This record gives sequence, C-alpha cells and structure tokens, in this order.
Amino acid sequence: MLRVFQNDILDPERFVVTLELVPGREARGHSVDTVMGIARDAFSDGRVSAVSITDNPGGNPSLSPDVIGAEIFKLGMDVIVHFTCRDTNRVGMESRALQLAMMGMKNILALTGDYSGKGFGGQGSPVFDLDSVQLQILLDLISERIVAAGDPDPFFTGCAVSPFKSTEAESFAQYAKLCRKRAAGAQYVITQLGYDGRKFLELMQVMAHAGIDLPVLGSVYLLTPKVAAIMHQGRVPGAVVTNALLAQVRQEWTNKVDGRRLAIERAAQLGALLKGLGYRGMHLGGVHKSFATVGRILD
Repeated sequence: MLRVFQNDILDPERFVVTLELVPGREARGHSVDTVMGIARDAFSDGRVSAVSITDNPGGNPSLSPDVIGAEIFKLGMDVIVHFTCRDTNRVGMESRALQLAMMGMKNILALTGDYSGKGFGGQGSPVFDLDSVQLQILLDLISERIVAAGDPDPFFTGCAVSPFKSTEAESFAQYAKLCRKRAAGAQYVITQLGYDGRKFLELMQVMAHAGIDLPVLGSVYLLTPKVAAIMHQGRVPGAVVTNALLAQVRQEWTNKVDGRRLAIERAAQLGALLKGLGYRGMHLGGVHKSFATVGRILD
C-alpha cells in the first residue's frame, strides 16, 4: 500500500510538507471538485507528502474524511485522516477504525475534537466517550489485532499539541498530555496554529528535555483578515492571533493583491523558521481554492 508520508516523516534528512484540506457540506459538487482538484495538483507537484482531511471541523457536519480520503488515495496521493472523539462513542470509534483499516487508510491524526457545532435541527450533542489519549490506546490495540490477522501495515497514528497557551500552567498541561500520548503509541506530532517563534522553540526544548523523540510538524496557516479575526476572537480552540498581528494583517489587506502576497510570504517565512528550529516539516492549512497558492509558498 501507499506509505509515502510515513517513509518521508521518518527520514531525518527530509523536510516534510503536508497539506490540510477541509471538505464541504456536500456529497458532490463544487466543494468536492475543489478539494479533489487541489489533491490532484498536490500529487502532480511532488513536494507534498500527504494531504490531511479534517473531521467535521468546528463540530459542524461536513463530508466524511474517510470517503473523500479514499478517493484522493486512489489518485496516488497519501492521506492523513483526522479522527475525533466528539461525534461517536467508543463502539462507533472502534467500528470506524476497523473500516479505515480495511480501506487501507492507515495514517491517522487522533484528536479529542472541537466542541459540537450546529447540525440538523440545531446544536449537536457531544459524545467524548474517549479522549485523544484513550483513542491512541484504542488504535494501538487495533493495530495489534490487524497485524495478527495478517495485515502487514499497522496504523501510523499522530497527535496534536498546542504550545500557544496563555499561562505557564496551561502550557505544561499540554506538554504533560503529550507525554501521555507518546506513551499511548503516538508516532508523530502536529502543532496547533500559532505565530510565536519562541513558543515553537519552547516545544522543541521541552520535548528534548522530556526525551520525546517524535518527529514534529509545525502548523502554518495562510492568514487572511477574516480568519485572523475568527482566531483573535478565540473561535478556533488553541489558535492564537494577537491584537498586534490582527491589526497588521488588516493593514496588509487594504490592498488585496499586496495582502495575499504578504500572507504567502508570512507562511513561507514561518516554514523556514520551523526548518531552522529542527522541525521535521510543516503542516500547511488555509488553502481552499487552488494549489497555486501552495506552490508559491513552497517556491
């Protein structure tokens, strides 16, 4: 089976690029065509190791990452499936994991998940029968079962961490949970969104001190005024945009051409910073229309 992402991220000589895609609330149509088009172009470009597919982001219903991920997988592009604990209990999560194993979708980002948003008829009821640490344990145990049944490829599971917290206590709670995720079987790490180079460095220092030798991808997001305002308001859990950064982004986008150019430059500079700090790669998000923007950032 296709194992490009696992091979790339475990190679210490590579700086890996992954691209986050967000399915829309359609089973077919423009949003599906756009996601598939970006994935197809990412595969043709050759610089992206895998695309990751979000799981009902913000707790709002969207096309399942499993089904659109399987379609992207057929293109030859490797896929990371986001797997949250919000929408189903442990029975449903185990069933979903078995389904992914049968489909050959073995790269998983195990997440607790955002709180529930609005679905049919109103607010969804959150489940959270397990959390991200327990989900890691579940996936690790299922990996043992599928290997014992003759499948040579276990799950390749990752976890998230956010160094961008307001207080020292909150930060160290994140780092303590990261240690638990590592002990539960996590094999790679992807950070939350943030724009503080010192906190990116702090994460690497804490991991070195704690002896956590997992490869880490730093999240890089193409920042527009609308998204910056949403993050500034705290509507994306864990993502931080300060007053000064929000004001700067709004100033930059008074001319849209200049604003997009500077947003691309900011993303590229953050990617270069991550590489210099010893991150294994960058996890790029915020690209929703075409792969051309990704190409400019990587160039």
